[in-house]
Amino acid sequence: MTTTAAPPRTLSPLVSTTVAGQLIGAAGLVVQWISAPEVFEGFGFPPGLFYVLGAAAIVLLNRRSNWSPAAAIALSLWITIGGLAGGNLQDNLADPDTGMVVGNIVMLAGLAISAIAGVLAIRHNFRTRPEKRIAPLGSGNPRRIATTIVFAGLLLDAIGDAAPEGFNWDGPGPILFLVLAILVALIPGNAMIELSMMLSLTFVLTAFLNPQAGQRLTDPSNVLPFTGALMQVVGLSLAVLAGAVAILPRRRPVAG
Repeated sequence: MTTTAAPPRTLSPLVSTTVAGQLIGAAGLVVQWISAPEVFEGFGFPPGLFYVLGAAAIVLLNRRSNWSPAAAIALSLWITIGGLAGGNLQDNLADPDTGMVVGNIVMLAGLAISAIAGVLAIRHNFRTRPEKRIAPLGSGNPRRIATTIVFAGLLLDAIGDAAPEGFNWDGPGPILFLVLAILVALIPGNAMIELSMMLSLTFVLTAFLNPQAGQRLTDPSNVLPFTGALMQVVGLSLAVLAGAVAILPRRRPVAG
């Protein structure tokens, strides 16, 4: 996806802080889990825990790229904005359970630290190790077709999610998937594609575990719910499959 400098032997302080912020966010989620395990009975654990640890791993795996902290920034904003838009975050902060409130405050603090450090890390990276920027959907990207399919899949999901009586999933809605598609189209490197794959796969699995979603997918006579559900599953599946192709290592030409 990009031409990068050799990876540093150690993480820079800002990238380390970006990752640490995600881990603090994870600790906050664990506090919530311990305080009110019944809230997460449907999953058995807080799904956000999977997201923040995944974002931290993506930053580490893509540390060669100047853009790697973008995954942590996007995920931090995703959880915060999604929680505010859905009202869950306000409810949790007003919960009579002290542990739930403390857990949410720790989570938000960690995500804020990660997002701010991530922005500063990207700025520092480009100042200290110049990197050729290749537009993800531009002709210079050898995986342009796969990246374009990821982009299209996320758009398809956003449209399906916005359809009347579509999946009633908790969490971020169509606007956030639309923003995610835009970030995939704008930010070079693999970090945003890997983040999209992680979120898309989780949402697809959630859909198939949701009895209401299963009913919508097997009842084409109910046109709008069926169409919206189908668009979401197809779009998210495309994002996962095409994303896997987009991040595959390129073969280097053999000399001679």
